[in-house]
Amino acid sequence: MIVDYIKFKYHPNLAEDEILIRGEGICQCCGKKVTEYIEQDIYAKENIDCLCLNCISDGSAAAKFDAEFVQDAESVSDPEKRDELFHRTPGYLAWQGEYWLACCDDYCQYLGVVGIEELDQFGIKDEVLREYFSHSDSYPQDILEQHLKKDGDMTGYLFRCLHCRRYRLYVDAN
Repeated sequence: MIVDYIKFKYHPNLAEDEILIRGEGICQCCGKKVTEYIEQDIYAKENIDCLCLNCISDGSAAAKFDAEFVQDAESVSDPEKRDELFHRTPGYLAWQGEYWLACCDDYCQYLGVVGIEELDQFGIKDEVLREYFSHSDSYPQDILEQHLKKDGDMTGYLFRCLHCRRYRLYVDAN
């Protein structure tokens, strides 16, 4: 069953993301029966197994459970943008916990998991790697080009700026 998804500004491809669970559940926030929900990577004191997209997007789940949906992110100056990302946007699955990238003083859109092969297929490999290697905390180029795989032990998480449309890459390894 395909649901007409709520649009998340910073996570536009949620329907294709592994964080979305397809199955029956009862939302622990609103109590409604749902067929798709989020259960993982919810940072709260309580153990949360099922939250519907409505309760995430309107902020009621974050308020009710004093929860955040993103572990960490680069800084932006507007606290409302931080609130939208951390309290009203589903995170993504990552080896060490998600880390959201920012650009143009706003959070980027998370596009999905990639490896070198996918970046090459999309025709953005050189652009993405040039931007990635401009940061001092990047993995060495030979290691990245050899080991970055969509479903590998070293994985890339692709982002795109909402304003300048520049691609950015976060890399994580197990």
